[in-house]
Amino acid sequence: MKAVFLNVSAPGHVIPTLGLVSELVRRGDQVAYFEVPPFQAEIESRGATFHAYPPIAPYPGPGGANQYYLGPVLTWCASEWVPALLERVRAEQPDYIVHDSLCLWGRILAHALGVPAVASVATAGFTPQTFHACPRLRPQRRAWIAEASAGLKLFRDWRRDLAVRYGLPRPINFVDTFTNRQPLNLVHLPRALQPYAEAFGPEYAFVGVCTAARERPTDFSFARLDGRPLVYVSFGTIHNPGLAFFRSLLAAVAKRDWQVVLVLSPGIEPEQLGEIPGNVIVFAPGTAPQLQLLERAAAFVTHGAGGGLREGAWFGVPMVAVPQTYEQEILSAHLESQGAGVMLEPARVTTETLGAAIERTVTEPAMRVRAGALREASRAAGGATAAADAIAAYVARVRR
Repeated sequence: MKAVFLNVSAPGHVIPTLGLVSELVRRGDQVAYFEVPPFQAEIESRGATFHAYPPIAPYPGPGGANQYYLGPVLTWCASEWVPALLERVRAEQPDYIVHDSLCLWGRILAHALGVPAVASVATAGFTPQTFHACPRLRPQRRAWIAEASAGLKLFRDWRRDLAVRYGLPRPINFVDTFTNRQPLNLVHLPRALQPYAEAFGPEYAFVGVCTAARERPTDFSFARLDGRPLVYVSFGTIHNPGLAFFRSLLAAVAKRDWQVVLVLSPGIEPEQLGEIPGNVIVFAPGTAPQLQLLERAAAFVTHGAGGGLREGAWFGVPMVAVPQTYEQEILSAHLESQGAGVMLEPARVTTETLGAAIERTVTEPAMRVRAGALREASRAAGGATAAADAIAAYVARVRR
């Protein structure tokens, strides 16, 4: 069979699919993958054929971190990419399409070509019910909508044009733009890490980690780790909790009997931190051997995004989550409800609260037991094998 993959151009969305690509190719499927050039080498190393996305005009509307800006941005991308990609994807003659849950253009292309489609959910699954009914969203929803009103007006215009031009069976609503649900949706989390898991039917397969651990070569000497409990701190390569957070962290850990590996966020330089305690090792963004450190860690301080949670859970590490976005807040609150971590809202971060949260993750036996249960759930989810099996069964069912 022949598959076409369409993704958003972010490592946290592309990387989870690479193991699935390898598994499909191993089974004899051909895979054509549409992405941007920085991912070309890794996609091709998995046996897929790489196709570069065509350039599109910059998004013409307002933007920001507000969740309600996401709909207009994704709808604009679909308005640009669907006409640019339609004949290119048709020429591949795919038997099925796999698109990221943020790829509105993937869902529209599959509909326009009459090809079965699968959604790849790189973070957590959402439905209109879990998004709008979430108590953590309600207090902020009205203000967010007001702030994003100009972008939402553009969204309404673009979605109307897309529906008419491509004969969509129903209007595109706001939640559609970042869920793009299909008859089969592969969620790269174990069910235990999925918020509101009871709201998701059999069309959602919680396959967990599909891509085996990737680690870049490092010159870090692990002999520098001296046996004290290791606290690993990283907010990834995009999010920055701010200089005040990092200073609070250093003050919180300075007199503790822990060893701390601190990965700075983009925009933060070591000289801005002041005096760095002797028990802290500092890395530039994106340079730490994260997986090897998590394997040794007693606690993981993170932002609660899907990628970090997957990796922390895979190694059974209790976590302190300081979410930077709405989605991360939902995932972080669910992690805390599972007893495998602590969530700190950014506004409540102080030297004292951060120190106390890390102390709990390092010392509470029950939290380590719950984190160990997530480790077992992650490894039992099935990964790329389960995902490929689900695709094969779905495509066979559609063909009957």
